[in-house]
Amino acid sequence: MPSVRQLSFFVATLMLGTLLATDADAQTTSSSQRTLRKNERTARANWQPVRKSNLTDADAGFVSASKSASQTTAKKTSPAASNSAVRQASHVQQTGHEVIDPSYPPHSIIEEPIIHGPSDGYVELEPFHGGSVACDAMPGGVGCGCGSMSCDGGCDSMGSCGYGACEEPCGANGWRPCVTLCVPQDGWVSFEYLSWWQDGMSLPPLVTTSTDANVAQAQAGVLGQSTTRILFGGDEVLTDQFDGGRLRMGLWLDRCHTWAIAGEYFKIGSESESFFANSNGDPVLARPFFNVNPTTGSAREDSELVAFGGTGNVRVSGSVSAVAESELLGAGFHFRNLRASNEGCNTWGLFGCPQQFCSRTEALIGYRHLQLTEGVVIQERLTGINPVGNFDINDSFRTRNQFNGVDLGWFYTQNRGNWTLDSTIRLALGTTHQTVSINGQTTISGDPTAAGSQTYQGGLLAQASNIGTYKRDEFAVVPEFDINLGYRLNKNWRVMVGYTFLYWSNVVRPGEQISRDLNPSQLAPAEDPLTGAARPGFAFDSVDYWAQGINAGLEYRW
Repeated sequence: MPSVRQLSFFVATLMLGTLLATDADAQTTSSSQRTLRKNERTARANWQPVRKSNLTDADAGFVSASKSASQTTAKKTSPAASNSAVRQASHVQQTGHEVIDPSYPPHSIIEEPIIHGPSDGYVELEPFHGGSVACDAMPGGVGCGCGSMSCDGGCDSMGSCGYGACEEPCGANGWRPCVTLCVPQDGWVSFEYLSWWQDGMSLPPLVTTSTDANVAQAQAGVLGQSTTRILFGGDEVLTDQFDGGRLRMGLWLDRCHTWAIAGEYFKIGSESESFFANSNGDPVLARPFFNVNPTTGSAREDSELVAFGGTGNVRVSGSVSAVAESELLGAGFHFRNLRASNEGCNTWGLFGCPQQFCSRTEALIGYRHLQLTEGVVIQERLTGINPVGNFDINDSFRTRNQFNGVDLGWFYTQNRGNWTLDSTIRLALGTTHQTVSINGQTTISGDPTAAGSQTYQGGLLAQASNIGTYKRDEFAVVPEFDINLGYRLNKNWRVMVGYTFLYWSNVVRPGEQISRDLNPSQLAPAEDPLTGAARPGFAFDSVDYWAQGINAGLEYRW
């Protein structure tokens, strides 16, 4: 057995070894801690915090949180990783949007859910960074210069709706059906003043005169005579400018503005062109017609005298008036679907500096209605000396065209800074319901052989042979082209000026329904039975129609 001295020496040696090992570990730990603290001081010295006056509260919170996270990471990781995290957290653009540095790994933006009240019935996401839309059809306060890295719609974590960088803004309030009365969440409305011109209405000669006061009765106001002049008709009327208005409005059906429903209503008129003349016989006033049943000879040009004091057995004085009027209105609705979106740099005309642009192309399908209502009315008030009596003679020719059809088209818009340029091409295919109404009457009074007054059917060019209401349906096409140049006052309001051209095939107009062929035997009081052909007659006569003009208006988007 070992002695007591040997045991004491062994225990002392073991204790000395333990103390030496503990001191070595302590020195190693102290060295590691000093190295870690040195790396941490280096990371803090290299970190440059960004403090911009226009950062939102959300941005400031994001930077602060990133700073805290980077400092914590610096204590646990290498100096290079620590510096990378700090620099990445501090890389924030002046606008308040996060910019992804290509030299660092990509990261996503945190989005906080916003839960509305129970009555709203939906949940939506709002970007945490709180920036504004930079490059779409309704921009916010940030523009996108050429080469900009930030041009998004802010719809998801990477700011895209899936159609590139030029979609409509993605509002925080998406559309949803209303259980109770509510205001549409996302849409637009505009009103435009219309200064348009239309295809003139062609009229046959309706009122004439003679430059020779002593003209023979058989030649007074008769077309083809050297002394005859046309006072009203024989040319186009209603060729002056028409005033009107157009209302357009729409509602986006999804948050990323790929589907919308829109409607419009416009009206020009009611415009009229009138004529009035009276005479005691000098100058001559007459109503020309083509006599298909003269008492002698073959058919020829003739006239009814309104005021005449020349040679012959007729003496009459009186007045004649004529009015032509027209009114055009239209309405419809259509669905719009985003088909393409693009962005880049270009120049516009005199704008020499290249600038960022964003464009959208949308397909349209819907319903189109047009209505053209027109009329021509001629009235005579004359007093006969030979024959004796007072005559009130009225002719009325009215037409109405009602188009209903399917509307197809394309809508294109381009935004360049505050300027906008948009155009629409549409083609409507459908039927036009044509209505022609012809009426006329004559009232005779002051006849010494007949007491009181008598009213007869038929005036001059409206007689029993053509009086009535006639209807039919005809296939028609209605192409339309619109172009507008606009300037955005702010993110909601836009002023614009533009041009519109509209064409309409197969319409009936009053001038084409007036027949100058007349059998005088029908003049009141008419012969019974009628001698000769029943004239004037009626036959549908369709023509084409167009309207075009300048538009100026104001648009509001929300």
